[in-house]
Amino acid sequence: MPKSRIQDYLERFSNQMIRFNPYTTKKMGLLQSQTLLKVEDYMLICAPYQMSMNKVILLVILSREEITFFQQFQKKITSLSLTFQKHGTKVPMNLFLRGTLERLGPVKGRANVCMLEIAYKNCPTDLIEIIGDFIVAYQSLKSQYETFKDRSVEMNHESAQVMRFNDYAELLVGAQKIEVKLTSLSVNRLVLEAPDSAQGLADGQKLVVKLYFQIYQFAAGGEVTRQEEAGPGTKRIHLVIDFAPELVEILDDYFFRMSFKRE
Repeated sequence: MPKSRIQDYLERFSNQMIRFNPYTTKKMGLLQSQTLLKVEDYMLICAPYQMSMNKVILLVILSREEITFFQQFQKKITSLSLTFQKHGTKVPMNLFLRGTLERLGPVKGRANVCMLEIAYKNCPTDLIEIIGDFIVAYQSLKSQYETFKDRSVEMNHESAQVMRFNDYAELLVGAQKIEVKLTSLSVNRLVLEAPDSAQGLADGQKLVVKLYFQIYQFAAGGEVTRQEEAGPGTKRIHLVIDFAPELVEILDDYFFRMSFKRE
């Protein structure tokens, strides 16, 4: 018999951890505020931090005294409630998992934030499917990233409209926030224009760039490769940037739409 999709996901991805960020949360349809963990008679509102088909790591706000109190429940049975809103569906999906509280402790450098690790007794088929679908889609974006590398698009009125770009971008250099103009982009490179007064920019400088599109507002790590004069009081900054799934999606959609316009 051919393997089912669920069996295939279990064999390939059962131990692969997913780290939650705004992109992951949106793509998986997780309603983060509705994550509840029951420990004995206590109900905790949690935020998933990492998840696999075997376990989940949660973050919860607890005082030092509360952390000490809940540590007595390590190795005890817990009940976890997760809610997902799949794309195109109106009714949320509620999943209930039984598991064991494997460990619990404060997060270093984060006041009153506690990390809990829950090992599932069994992973529901629906959760296997949600995790597996996300991993497959993410791997596809990684492949597209390699395909689209250095394929630049000039950011003009037409391309901005097709990409639904909000005509706003920022560079974060330490505590400094610099508003810049996006003039060209690819999945791995950006060209920006900034005022000459912008400080702290040097070749090899590590920074964060934030891009604002209608569908996604996201940040990516970057590095300055070179700078040049762009006009009176303005300099042009060339960056290489880290993989950002949001940008790969946006450019994939852009290339798809433009292929029809050329026909």
